[in-house]
Amino acid sequence: MTMAAGINIFSVYRELGDDYFGTLEKVAAAGYVNIELIGFNMKKFTRYIDEIPMESVRDKFRELGLKAVSVHESPAPGQELISHDWDSVMKYYAGLDCEGIVLPSVWIKDREDTLRAAEQMNSIGKKMKEGGFQFYLHNHAHEFKTIGDETLFDLLLNHTDSSYVKFELDLAWVMRAGVDPIAVLEKLGDRCDMIHQKDLSRSLTASQINIMEAVRQNGDEDLDPFEVYRKYIGPGDFVDLGTGMFDFKTVYEQIRSMGHVRYALVENEGESEDKFSSISNDLTLLKKYV
Repeated sequence: MTMAAGINIFSVYRELGDDYFGTLEKVAAAGYVNIELIGFNMKKFTRYIDEIPMESVRDKFRELGLKAVSVHESPAPGQELISHDWDSVMKYYAGLDCEGIVLPSVWIKDREDTLRAAEQMNSIGKKMKEGGFQFYLHNHAHEFKTIGDETLFDLLLNHTDSSYVKFELDLAWVMRAGVDPIAVLEKLGDRCDMIHQKDLSRSLTASQINIMEAVRQNGDEDLDPFEVYRKYIGPGDFVDLGTGMFDFKTVYEQIRSMGHVRYALVENEGESEDKFSSISNDLTLLKKYV
């Protein structure tokens, strides 16, 4: 299977919230074609599907030669996954020929939370499949919290239907859980055909990278995931691709040999003076390896 580079538009979420169509133009000018959209305007705390007609987005994508490969959509934090208006979401993104709908995260912290989330993800995934979409979960680090002899991620994997739920693996967040992303990709197999790519600052120590171990050592296991990230993630942790510690050559050799990843998507969460220059450099770097 051929792998292609793309971008999750969260990389420029501030700019997107200020000027949606101008930002798309600059992302296209940076060289991107494959775009993963986000559903939430993080500047205004509103939903884009409520703000911008689908037809306007569709026409801009056609004008710029962009492809909407997927979108991150979710209910507000604290709401049940099944409470979201998934029917409206599917109707909107069907008009963009978007094939994947991705849950950006699932805020779980114990076995009960996880099994409940898995049940709801199966229900949503079934609805998505019937509507012509593939449903995915995008991970952070907290899903790799250990409960007994397995992780919450294992529970999600084992209690979701492979025909309804796939996984969009964020390689750097897996590393921040102290886990080898290649091992997780091997476990997932063709349940993972999209990945997110960040890079981690070389200034991070081993103990700073593995935030789940820091949580355990500091007795913070009762913190909810939001609190964990507020405490253990710093603004300088993520950097432009190729300027940090991520071993692109080794990892992507193994990813290509597996053959099941279709899209490697830049998600640049670093701070930079010119975000569009950063994401342009990210694409140049990633294209060397996909």
